[in-house]
Amino acid sequence: MNRLDPLRRQAGALYERWRKLPAGEKNMRTAVAAAVCCAVYFGLVWPAAKNRLEKIEYDLAKQTARSKASGKQAPAPVMPPSLGGMGAAQAQAELAALQQRAETLRATLDELRRGFAPADDNLALSLLKSGLTSLAEAGDMEVLALEHIYRRPEDRDKPPTPELIRDAIQANPFKRPLLSMRARASYRGLMQFLDGLASLPYVAAPVWSDISVKTGRHPDQRAPGSATPAAQWLEVQIHFAI
Repeated sequence: MNRLDPLRRQAGALYERWRKLPAGEKNMRTAVAAAVCCAVYFGLVWPAAKNRLEKIEYDLAKQTARSKASGKQAPAPVMPPSLGGMGAAQAQAELAALQQRAETLRATLDELRRGFAPADDNLALSLLKSGLTSLAEAGDMEVLALEHIYRRPEDRDKPPTPELIRDAIQANPFKRPLLSMRARASYRGLMQFLDGLASLPYVAAPVWSDISVKTGRHPDQRAPGSATPAAQWLEVQIHFAI
């Protein structure tokens, strides 16, 4: 015989008695039982649980305060303003990196300078001007003018002399002699010319340009009454640092 059988029988008997009770009496007994449970909980269980909970919260607060106090570290010292708030080691590392970058830029600049024609060598400058003209005329490009840019506009027609070149160098921000080219070109001819600049014996770096599209009868078409269709070309002006 199972030990739980009497308990099951007793529970079954109580359930049968509960089932046979009228609905009103069921509700009344349920309310009384709930009131008794609440009274027992708030009179006995809750005070003990509340005291235990308050003690746990107090212990946790103490432990947190103790952890914060023990974990405090001395504030980091404020670096002198001249180091920008960096430590000495960090400032030394940044200084070394900046010096290395400056050396790299200086080497690049020296290499670029070696690519330019000597400013006081008229033969080299003439060779470069000839190379620019030949490069333009090798494509669909007509050179109208190629001349030095001097400090004074009235010197424009003068041949280059060391004095004029030096004076012009001091007057422009690039600190190199400047050439001005005016030309007519097709788009393809202009692109071919720009791509070919790297093949010249010396550097000719474009520093300014003015390009406009023209449509109509090309200046070389000298027959006004001809049935030649309207042409389109580019009027180009480029300044080179050489």
